[in-house]
Formats: sequence, C-alpha cells, structure tokens
Amino acid sequence: MATVDSVSLFTGLGLSEQKARETLKNTALSAQLREAATQAQQTLGSTIDKATGTLLYGLASRLRDPRRLSFLVSYIANKKIHTEPQLSAALEYVRSHPLDPIDTGL
Repeated sequence: MATVDSVSLFTGLGLSEQKARETLKNTALSAQLREAATQAQQTLGSTIDKATGTLLYGLASRLRDPRRLSFLVSYIANKKIHTEPQLSAALEYVRSHPLDPIDTGL
C-alpha cells in the first residue's frame, strides 16, 4: 500500500497526519494497524469512528501475539470492547492465556 494511502487510512482512524506519518516509520506497527483497520472495515464499512480507531491503534501498538489480532478486532468492531480499560483487560487476558482456544465464557 502506498504511503499516501496508509496516511489516509490512519487519519481516517482519527490519528493526526503527523502521528500517521510517525506510525509509518515503525513498519511492524503500521502493518499491524493496517491489518486491524482492514479487518474492522469488513464489519463496520469504510468509515471507522475516532473512538474505535483509537482502540485499534492501542491494540496494534500493544498486542504481542499477532495471532490474536482478528479475535480482538472483531470484539472492538462489534462494540464488545469499547473502552480503554476493557482493551487493557482483554490484552492482559490474551497474554496470560496464550493457548487456543480462547475461553470467551459464552
């Protein structure tokens, strides 16, 4: 994806243009954020509100196990995770439970 497209995608998540350009300098973070945004768009459509974008950025920047990205993005996109404390708890949960399957309590 071209740099201009990535900046546009990231600013669409609510990042400032400067923050979007800084994010692009970190290739691992930008790849994970791009993937998270793309997956969220499959559920939400092309428009992602700033609150959801902020959660996606927090997820991409703090997630250590990329295998859990889809699982957590689906929870964010479906508004099962909609606050920073919920995201922090979810990240801690997947860190402390690294084996499949993830017990969702359902």
